[in-house]
Amino acid sequence: MAIRRAVLLIADIGGYTNYMHWNRAHLAHAQLTVAQLLESVIDAGKGLKLAKLEGDAAFFWAPDGNANVLVPERLRRMRQSFLARRQRIATDIACDCASCEQLDSLSLKFVAHEGEVAEQKVKRHVELAGVDVILVHRMLKNAVPVPEYVLMTDPVAACLDESTRLLAKPLTHDFDGIGETSTHYIDLATPEAPPAPLERGFFGRLGMTTKFELSSLPFLLGIKRPADGFRNLGRGTDELLPS
Repeated sequence: MAIRRAVLLIADIGGYTNYMHWNRAHLAHAQLTVAQLLESVIDAGKGLKLAKLEGDAAFFWAPDGNANVLVPERLRRMRQSFLARRQRIATDIACDCASCEQLDSLSLKFVAHEGEVAEQKVKRHVELAGVDVILVHRMLKNAVPVPEYVLMTDPVAACLDESTRLLAKPLTHDFDGIGETSTHYIDLATPEAPPAPLERGFFGRLGMTTKFELSSLPFLLGIKRPADGFRNLGRGTDELLPS
């Protein structure tokens, strides 16, 4: 089992409200929406390796790299790609279910850490393990007071340029099983919006909606379990509060 230094990043989608009474169709649409949004974030994260998809989050890593690979411009590109895809879905899909009605409330946040990981290869799949992998996942449960942010540990914050470092606010956490940890966060929210997507004609929108509904069939028929592993469903405004 190889041990190496790596930068770890998790992009996490949140914003869904209580889902306990949603039916299978609503959850299927949530599944498809999050899959498309994560795809947009992954495409914009060139240079980072995808370690694993984790429900409504994507776990990235940069082996043998230092934290300057997570320059603010890269994270902003990932967020802008997320916002553009969210707007594209809202424009293309004619649906007013409980899931699709909440598209505008979906948010994106990042947690980032640099440390040592144990790399275990099983056939073509690489599994990461170690205390630092646990830490970056513990960081998802935090006391950051804004909905869209990047939360960093000291090794990542140390790689920021001076102007960006001035934007970072210190916040000490006591992570379960890890202990007191010095962190810093930057609010990623911005009044800028992505360019409005071109409106499709009636038949174009009908075709996209039909494709979306057909993609939901495996979940509606019980072949696949919708929203399996989603952490952020049902949290709503509670996700802005300290845990």
